[in-house]
Amino acid sequence: MLFEFNNDTPLYRQIAEQIEEGIFTGVFPPGSQVPSTTEISRQFNINPATVLKGMNQLVTSGLIEKKRGLGMFVTSSA
Repeated sequence: MLFEFNNDTPLYRQIAEQIEEGIFTGVFPPGSQVPSTTEISRQFNINPATVLKGMNQLVTSGLIEKKRGLGMFVTSSA
């Protein structure tokens, strides 16, 4: 993942777009786990709430689903 901090696109949207791209290119196949909010926030020094906001957009669009206590996973219909 590569984020542009001086870009007009908000970080949460960049996060959603990059995970979405990973899903469509097969980096994250259906049923696979995507990196956690904590993982992304620590690795790229981004506020966890910002990361979560981006991931929640993907949950709303049906690309990933939350499995309580396990993490976020790509849906089978993605």
